[in-house]
Amino acid sequence: MAKPRNGDIGRGIPRLILLAALGIGSLLASAETKGPAGRPLVEKQPLVENQPSATGRPAAESTSVAATGVAAEEALFAEIPMVEAATLHAQTLEEAPASVTVITAAEIRTHGYRTLGEALGSVRGFYMSNDRMYDYAGVRGFSIPGDFNSRFLIMINGHSLTENIYNSTNFFGQDFGLDMDLVERIEVIRGPNAALFGSNGMLATINIVTKSPVDHPAFRASVETGSFGERKAMLSTSVDLGRGANLLLSLSAFNNRGRDLYYPDFDNGEEGGGIANRVDAQKGYHSFANLSWGRWNFTGYFNSREILVPAGGGGTVLNSEGQFTRDSRNFVGLDYTRSVGKAARIRWDLKYDQYRYNDRWGYPLEDGGIQDNRTGNWGDWVNSQFTYSVPLRRVGTLTLGAQANVEMRNLQVNDDVSPEPVRYLNVSARDRIGALFAQQEWKISSRLTAYLGLRFDQSRNYGAFASPRLALVYQPSAKTAYKLVYGRPFRNPSAFERFYEDGLAYVANPDLTRETAQALEFSVERKLGANLTGLVNVYDYRLQNVIQAQWISDELIEYQNTGMRRSQGVEFELRGRPVWWLEATGSYVRQAASNPDLEQHLPNSPRSIAKGRAAVPLLRNRLYLSSQVQYLSSRETRSGLGLRPATLADLTISTRRLFQGYDLVGGMRNALNWQYDHPVDLSVEQIRANGRTLFVKLIWQSSE
Repeated sequence: MAKPRNGDIGRGIPRLILLAALGIGSLLASAETKGPAGRPLVEKQPLVENQPSATGRPAAESTSVAATGVAAEEALFAEIPMVEAATLHAQTLEEAPASVTVITAAEIRTHGYRTLGEALGSVRGFYMSNDRMYDYAGVRGFSIPGDFNSRFLIMINGHSLTENIYNSTNFFGQDFGLDMDLVERIEVIRGPNAALFGSNGMLATINIVTKSPVDHPAFRASVETGSFGERKAMLSTSVDLGRGANLLLSLSAFNNRGRDLYYPDFDNGEEGGGIANRVDAQKGYHSFANLSWGRWNFTGYFNSREILVPAGGGGTVLNSEGQFTRDSRNFVGLDYTRSVGKAARIRWDLKYDQYRYNDRWGYPLEDGGIQDNRTGNWGDWVNSQFTYSVPLRRVGTLTLGAQANVEMRNLQVNDDVSPEPVRYLNVSARDRIGALFAQQEWKISSRLTAYLGLRFDQSRNYGAFASPRLALVYQPSAKTAYKLVYGRPFRNPSAFERFYEDGLAYVANPDLTRETAQALEFSVERKLGANLTGLVNVYDYRLQNVIQAQWISDELIEYQNTGMRRSQGVEFELRGRPVWWLEATGSYVRQAASNPDLEQHLPNSPRSIAKGRAAVPLLRNRLYLSSQVQYLSSRETRSGLGLRPATLADLTISTRRLFQGYDLVGGMRNALNWQYDHPVDLSVEQIRANGRTLFVKLIWQSSE
């Protein structure tokens, strides 16, 4: 049995909405006040030495809360930090050639985000779903049940977490091996980014920037518990080794008891009555190490998560003993950065990556026994990249780069253990990828900047492809920015999609080719006051050769290129501080992701997403109250069944130095106890989401 699969289904958004967005964008800019000639349109924030950047280099000053406990409330309401993953060098959000959201460490703390999925669930246009094995993120209307989140990138300090078996980025729950307490900021860059990062950079790029060792207290410990037996403990430390060397170490472990959940599709009147036992029971660990010394930076990232799955994929036995999936995503890396001449900079990095996946499934036999089937995947690869950036006089920054990715193993194995040992699959189709890329920032005038990017990838398994990106950023004043972005991103098939053939359910497809897209985005960002910003973003994506699992007989599935999918949408957002004591963000997204050939809306794709978020300090900034509200319109299953819309409310309370050395974070998720389902691609098409849940977290840290 392979890792769970796929589904599909689309209709376009009315062009009146697109025209309205353009009109509103013009209105936002119509009241702008021109600045004096020659005045900088955007004041650049100073750079800070030894601060880790999106790619491991020195980066822009961050406004997130310092781990030393310094003025967390000031950090929450400070200027939004810089972003680096959009262009590989630090920029303000207005300068960046994309629509960008940044989640700071202070916001993570204030709103009690415990996983990457919770943080992304608060971001404009993103939505989460869960099939009781993995969390999935949707954006631009794409989160097709059975897909592996392979159309956008998740990175830690600029290093991609995409693994080499499924090309998945399903790391949004406890399977994401970096604890949120170690995150300095999360950069969410919408739009195509394959011109810099290659395959999978189609819809968005999420870059998690970690805290540097110097920003972490000497010792920090936390324990937390929550509904359904959630338990977790974390210990971290930072050490000054002398001679400019600093070390950060962190280790956490979790063990969740799980819950019983009713599955009506499994209720056949026999013993058990459709009750699945210990749903969401999981255990594992996270570990992280960062050593910085002068121009050198070392990173280690190791983790594992095992989750029990009493109700699994098609045909499995409910509550079959020992059904589970286990994932481990690890890497170690070395980065070297130095200045060359007066302004140029070079960076070289070397990473060794590892992915491990194991599962066990039980299938019924005619004699009443259980067929014990197991999958094992082993991925190992080495990645190295060299970049050179130099500001060209009267032009702008030029970035040149080369990358090599060599797979040592992408082994897929499938066996029956009992009643008789049988090997169905043993295949490894190692790939080698070389890439060259260039990006020229061209300052056409003091108000207009163009970004011209091109990347050429050569893959031994999938051939060559060129990915261009063109962006224009027009800033008529310090208050307004217009952005137009075009890109042609791509996604190579995964080893699983192309080579997996077990002789039972899946057939390999050696002719499977890459997905490509024509992506166009236009946005207007306008400062409506000193502390309030409005935004309108319009997008149109046309994905060709979309890879989907197709039934080719009553029993066999093959991944095929299935034609075009289209996504169009308009986004509105207001963010900032309407009054001095209130931080607030509100957004609304109207979108349509469809299969034009079938004139069907895609499954698990809400047409409307509305969000609101607010935080208020109390007790002289020692206590924070925050809340979030989210509305998702009806989503469809893969067979076209419309599910109930969801209205979700979260509440969080957190302290800042309320007790000497100790702090508390507590929260309630789905406070309204809203009953709704997620579309999935298992032996059932929908699974009930969690109702109201609670958590509390106790934190202790040493004083400096």
